[in-house]
Amino acid sequence: MIPEPPLLIIAPMADDLDLAALPWCETAAENISVNHAKFKNLEMVEVIVDAMPFILSRLTAAETSQQFRAEKCEPLFCDLPSSEESAIGIAIGDNLASAKHLPEVNRRLLLLGNWIGDSLAATAAAWMPSRTLTNFTYYAKTVGEYLTDGPFPSLFQISFSADRNGHFVTSGLHYFAGQEIRLTVAAGYSHAEVTERLVRIIEAIATHGKIEGPARSRGMVPGESLIYSPSNDLGHVDIAIRNELFDVDPAKI
Repeated sequence: MIPEPPLLIIAPMADDLDLAALPWCETAAENISVNHAKFKNLEMVEVIVDAMPFILSRLTAAETSQQFRAEKCEPLFCDLPSSEESAIGIAIGDNLASAKHLPEVNRRLLLLGNWIGDSLAATAAAWMPSRTLTNFTYYAKTVGEYLTDGPFPSLFQISFSADRNGHFVTSGLHYFAGQEIRLTVAAGYSHAEVTERLVRIIEAIATHGKIEGPARSRGMVPGESLIYSPSNDLGHVDIAIRNELFDVDPAKI
């Protein structure tokens, strides 16, 4: 079964563009090998990066527009693609399916997207598990930092928003850990402080795996703690941030 590509690189492309003969930029051409035999007569091709197989597939301009309408992607620093732009999807090969959470695999996937974007003068990139669409300049910058031991690209690969009950809920973490987060914070935290903590939690779960049982850990500052309560099916984990400073009862001061 061919996996749905989590990463889309959007660019103005000719309708008859041959994936097996992409006009690779110099850096990509030196580091990629193309398996021309695996997908004969299909609009997809397998490429190898550092012994890791990835599958490229082609979406027409109409298919690209339909994809964004259906998935309701959230634009980040960009507009939706024009009707003339199409996309190349990138997915990991079958034998990497159980390793997609590993930083080494994720970095190669994003690096391949960077090379394709450079080769085709891409305008945008989209990460479908989080339904995030961004301009290619931001994507290249973020990925470049990640590839040089910078932070996990949380804003691109994991999105989060506040629900009607005031919880902060993630979207896209399931791709890496099979689990999403529902975060509750004590009164007194600013949005920037919540974001800083949530980004750290996301990176930890994306790298080390889902929370499988009730747990408690220290927070970022003295008096702060994190309380983890996963659902029965482990599909999501409730995390409460508690702080002695904010939780104290004024009547007891």
